[in-house]
Amino acid sequence: MRQTDDAVSILHTVAATLNQVPDVREAMTRILPRLTRALGLHTAWMFLLDERGMDVAEVTYTGLPPALYARRARPLKEGSCHCQDSFRQGELTRAVNIVRCSRLQKAAGDRGELVFHASVPLLAKDRRLGILNVASPGRELFSADVLRVLSAVGQQVAVAVERSGLYRQASRRAELLEALEQAAARLHRLHTPESVAREVVDTLVKAFGCGTAALFVRVDRSFVPLAHAGRGTPPPAASGAITPPGRVLPGEAFHPGGADPAILTIIPGSDPPDAILSAAVAVSDPFTERLFASYGAHIGLSLTNAALLARQTELGALLERERLARELHDAISQRLFSSALDLAALSEEIPAGVPMHALVESAATHTRAALQEMRELVYELTAPRVGPLGPLLRALAPHSGVVVQVDADPPLPEVSRMALLRIAQEAVQNALRHAPGALVTLSLRSDPEALILVVEDDGPGFALDRAPSGLGLGHMHERAQAAGAELTVDTEPGRGCRVRVRLPQGTAGGSPS
Repeated sequence: MRQTDDAVSILHTVAATLNQVPDVREAMTRILPRLTRALGLHTAWMFLLDERGMDVAEVTYTGLPPALYARRARPLKEGSCHCQDSFRQGELTRAVNIVRCSRLQKAAGDRGELVFHASVPLLAKDRRLGILNVASPGRELFSADVLRVLSAVGQQVAVAVERSGLYRQASRRAELLEALEQAAARLHRLHTPESVAREVVDTLVKAFGCGTAALFVRVDRSFVPLAHAGRGTPPPAASGAITPPGRVLPGEAFHPGGADPAILTIIPGSDPPDAILSAAVAVSDPFTERLFASYGAHIGLSLTNAALLARQTELGALLERERLARELHDAISQRLFSSALDLAALSEEIPAGVPMHALVESAATHTRAALQEMRELVYELTAPRVGPLGPLLRALAPHSGVVVQVDADPPLPEVSRMALLRIAQEAVQNALRHAPGALVTLSLRSDPEALILVVEDDGPGFALDRAPSGLGLGHMHERAQAAGAELTVDTEPGRGCRVRVRLPQGTAGGSPS
């Protein structure tokens, strides 16, 4: 190995290359061959650590012997070594000779007569950035002069690494802020909680670079993922105390899946919150947490707007139904009622046995049936009172004579409450219309997994494959599916009919009423 007297020239070459090429990895690819030639060496390799200063993120090298170069330099990338361990423990603070290199000792094959190497720490304000290693064939140690030159080179490289990292960090932050601005603009064009949630998780994975993301919404005492994206399986429902904002480790409640830690963000808007955002990130820092908090504020506004719009749409529909109900009650129902009275009076004037009497009686029967159907339709259109489901179901008893039993009445999302009520009304009306005189029972109960609604009668029943028209079975199935419930109809000729709706506990569908 040749000693150098031209340290200034070497440092100048290193500095010029670092200044010409902003990316330190590309710069070191150019510097290492020049450095080894200037120092009369043969081999050099550099470890760059991750932002935590613990794990190797990248390896750059030149002049590796076959034993180290094998399999794309895998012997340098696998495992750890003495110089890395010393560096992590804070013991490697200047360029030193490493007389026992575990990588060289373990390398199988032609090691190019390399016996030891010098290790140069890359430090910047006590931050561990990486290690520069140089080696040459033979057993001659690096002199103190060469080690001083290497230490100076290491300082230059460390400054360049830090500068490059800061540049990449600033560029990344600018990209994230631009992505946040665009994401917020997209959010405010959405009108349903489901579309907001899907947009959020897709944006976090595609634009923010998160490995996995999930948006949880509160249902009763648990949180369930409304939307999930990224690698891994969707997270399970999380119950119990709400985890405060911060880091969530894999396997903990509210973790969205995957192997990386996650940032947990409470979505503002209510206390306790109705939504929680969790996103797995490679690095969690104050900037990223502030970015997610800002995005969470936009998410909260969008969810609130979506809920208000849904409520406004629902109220509009309720008002329109009430208007139609009034029109039907005040106009058509009154006319049918008057016609029924007229036909009854006319029937009394016509002697029994006269053919006209039978026609009048038939017309009176059809008019009374039409009046009853109109009353049922008016009842269907009338908006139910806001509140628990139980009283609304019990209100069916005086209206229809149905036996109602309510053993459970938990708070439900509006869409679930309305779906169960409308299904119950439809099933009861079907039983009264198609099984007159039958005993009709309605029950609402729960088990550990679901809320169960049953409407049952002991009437004549029917064959499902030849179901009478007007039963509305398709509408009942659609209502159940929209609420996340399962509807089954059990009937056979001569065995009555049983309509059963199973709504899983914690099914999301909106805010509890």
